[in-house]
Amino acid sequence: MNSIGRRLGSGLLLIMLFSILLIGQGSVWLYDRAQRAYLTTLLQSQTDGLLAAMTPGTNGLYLDMDKVDPDYRRAYSGRYFVVQGRERWRSRSLWDQRLPIGGDGLHADLAPGPKGQQLLVWSSEYSKRGEQIEITVALDYQPLLSEFQRARWWLWGLGAAVIVFALLLQQWLLHRSLRPLRQAQRELAEWRAGKRLELNEAVPLELQPLVVEINRLGQQVEQVLQRGRSAAGDLGHALKTPLAVLESNLENLSAVLSAEQTQPMAEQLAAIHRQLERTLQRARLAPEQSRGERFSTETDLPALVSTLQSLFPHLEINIQSARAGDWPYDREDMTELLGNLIDNGCKWATSKVNLAWRSDAAGLQLCIEDDGPGIPENEREEVLARGKRLDQQMQGHGLGLGIVADLVAAYEGQLVLAESAMGGLKVSVLLPLRA
Repeated sequence: MNSIGRRLGSGLLLIMLFSILLIGQGSVWLYDRAQRAYLTTLLQSQTDGLLAAMTPGTNGLYLDMDKVDPDYRRAYSGRYFVVQGRERWRSRSLWDQRLPIGGDGLHADLAPGPKGQQLLVWSSEYSKRGEQIEITVALDYQPLLSEFQRARWWLWGLGAAVIVFALLLQQWLLHRSLRPLRQAQRELAEWRAGKRLELNEAVPLELQPLVVEINRLGQQVEQVLQRGRSAAGDLGHALKTPLAVLESNLENLSAVLSAEQTQPMAEQLAAIHRQLERTLQRARLAPEQSRGERFSTETDLPALVSTLQSLFPHLEINIQSARAGDWPYDREDMTELLGNLIDNGCKWATSKVNLAWRSDAAGLQLCIEDDGPGIPENEREEVLARGKRLDQQMQGHGLGLGIVADLVAAYEGQLVLAESAMGGLKVSVLLPLRA
């Protein structure tokens, strides 16, 4: 299982290892450069002192050992020199070891010295009283190298301690920073249990877009639930009335037929009532969720029109659009919307129903027209109102348009009723495009 904490910890570990390596080695290297620069100045001053100790004699210049630093006379003291003129002088501290002579300035590499010493060597040429003198001095650099090595170990040890502390601090900060997500998780559990209707949007700035989108999703789900409850009520209205008529007719038949003849029909009607109540209850509690399939004008629309055409064989149902493709809307929703619109038109049409549609930047535009009696202008708004069913009050359009109005509202679209050029009702629907 992927873990954000492990990913962040691994990234931090790699960064800190690289940083410690870079800083540690860089610091030691810079300190080494600085020390060599400082000791170079010291070696230069020693060569100047040896040059000053060159004293004129009967046979030319000679080195006056009394003017030389006593460290040069102590064996393996770590300070050495070689002076080359007409004669050659070596420090007693060098004992039987040799120094690399020649060159001008600081030698690039450390030279091996007595007893495993590493020598920093400086060579320079001078002219004094007409004589050419070459002076080479050396200084034991091994103590500093040992200190550098100890410094590296200290840096690695401190680096390891810093890494452990940083990882622990990071995990603590991560746990603290993710506290709003855990709170959101608890609120989602309460939401699922019906104890709240939305998440608290008082969260850190980085989480606000997520919480806002979750709340919007919850609102859409609530709209779907409400639509399901409304559809359940509509279905109950549509089915209970015919059942009531059947029950009334059965009672009238009871006076003519025997109980044995009416009993099976009564049992079947009771079973239908029970099944209807169970179905409506399930629909009110948990409406069917959409699978998210898109409506296809190549397959779904012809199938829908063919079904309705078989129900109304005396009518002509025309599709006035040559363009095909998928609509970016739920397949079940579009089937219900178009089915109700075309079915409503067929119920009141005299001879034909036309369906036209087009898609542009504004969205999907649908137009369904029939040549029926239409709806008076002062009654068009009433027919769309929830709870107002004109099919119960007058001859005309009713329940189907109410369902269509709910679907259009769920998609934040527009529904307009007008008079058709064919003489009947014209229903225009505009649905905004969705990704």
